[in-house]
Amino acid sequence: MEPTDYFSRVAIPVDSAIALLLERTPGPEGSTLLPLLDALHRIAGEDLAARIPLPPFDNSPLDGFALRHTDSAGAGKDKPVFLRVVETIYAGDLPRKSLAPGACARVMTGAALPEGATCVIPWEDTDNHPDTVGIFHALAAHQNYRFHGEVMRQGQGILRKGERITSAHVGLLAAQGFIEIPVFARPRVGILSTGSELMSGPEPLIPGKIYDSNRYLLAARVLTLGAEPVWTSAIADDPALIARAVEELLETCDCIISTGGVSVGAHDYMPQVGSYINAEPLFRRVQMKPGGWVTALYKDTKIILCLSGNPFAAAMSFDLLAGPVIRRLAGAAPVLPQKIPGVLQEPFPKASPQGRFLYARREGKEVFLPQAGYVSGSLASLISCNCILQIPPGKGPVEPGDTVEVIPLSDGPVSPEFHPV
Repeated sequence: MEPTDYFSRVAIPVDSAIALLLERTPGPEGSTLLPLLDALHRIAGEDLAARIPLPPFDNSPLDGFALRHTDSAGAGKDKPVFLRVVETIYAGDLPRKSLAPGACARVMTGAALPEGATCVIPWEDTDNHPDTVGIFHALAAHQNYRFHGEVMRQGQGILRKGERITSAHVGLLAAQGFIEIPVFARPRVGILSTGSELMSGPEPLIPGKIYDSNRYLLAARVLTLGAEPVWTSAIADDPALIARAVEELLETCDCIISTGGVSVGAHDYMPQVGSYINAEPLFRRVQMKPGGWVTALYKDTKIILCLSGNPFAAAMSFDLLAGPVIRRLAGAAPVLPQKIPGVLQEPFPKASPQGRFLYARREGKEVFLPQAGYVSGSLASLISCNCILQIPPGKGPVEPGDTVEVIPLSDGPVSPEFHPV
C-alpha cells in the first residue's frame, strides 16, 4: 500500500490506516524463558501442551470409602450393606491391596483408588465405622469417581503462541511441572505530549494552562496492552524541540505515540516534525470521528503515531490505530479484536458521513451509550465503557433496536515496568 501525499488532507479509511501501520510494524524477534510466576500477564512465545494427563491416576474426589458398586446393590436406610474396611489410603499414598467382593477402602480426597474400586461413597453417607462400615444406599458404577486424564489429556493444548498468560494458565502449567515458559519481550512505547498550554500536577494551575492528562491516559492504555510506557515531560510548541524529543525516544522505544499538533492550526507542527527527522509520511487524516486528524510517520523501522491533543479523540485514535501496532510488537494474537454484534438500546441521532465511533457499554447483547454523553474532550463518559460502537460511513443515525457492531476494549493486566525519562 502506498502512503498518501505527505501534505494531503484527504482522509483514508480506518481499515486502510490500520493495514498500512501493520505493514510497517514487525513482530517480536524470538522469545525468552521466564520463571512461571514472572510470566503472568506476558505473551506466550510458543504453543504449550500438557506433558502428563490430569489427573495422572484414577482418584477420589472426596473423603469417603472406595468400593465395588455391585456390593452396594439393595442397600437402604432400613437394610444397610456392611463392608470390611481393608485399608486407609491418603493423598500421595499408593493402594496396597485390591478390593475383593465385600471389601472397601477408606480414601481421602485426591487419593489413588485401589484396584477393583468402581465408585466412592462420602463418609457422611455411612456409619463411618473404622472396621466394618455400613452403606445405606446403592451407588452406580463410577459414581464419585475421577478418571485419570478426565481434566486434561497428555498433549492437549494449554497455551497458544500469542496468548496472554493468565493466573489460570499459571496454575495449570504448574500442575504440569513447568517452572519456566517462553514469553515475548514487552515492547517499549514512547509517550510524548506536545503543547505550550500543558502543565504537570501538583503545581497550581496557571490561568490559560491545563494539566497534561494525555500523558497519563495513553501510558495507562499502553500498560493495559502489556507494554512498557516510556514518557518525557510535555514539550512546548516548538518543532525543533519536539523533533529532538522524538529522536531521543526512537533510540530506546519500539514505537512512539504523541498527542497534539496534528490539525491545521498555526502551532500544529507534527507534519513539520516529520520533515525535521527525515521520517517517511504514511497518512495525515483518517475517515473517523472523533480523532480523524492523525499524522502517521515511519522512521528506522518504527511507527510514530501522532494523535489529537483532545483527550477523548486521542483515546479513540489510540484504541483503533495504536492498539493493533502495540499488539503486533508484543506478539499478541489476534492483532485485531473481533467485532461483536449487539442490539442498541439508545438512539444516536447524528449522521455519520465519514464513519463514527462511539464509546459504549455492552451487557450481554445489549449496547448502551454512556450517560455522560459525548461532550468534546470529556473523559468522564469513558469510565463505564467497555467497547467501541462502530457506525459505518453513511449509516447514521441509529435507533434503539438496531443491530450494531462493537469492538471490545482491552482491559488487560498492568505491567509493573514503567520508565519515565
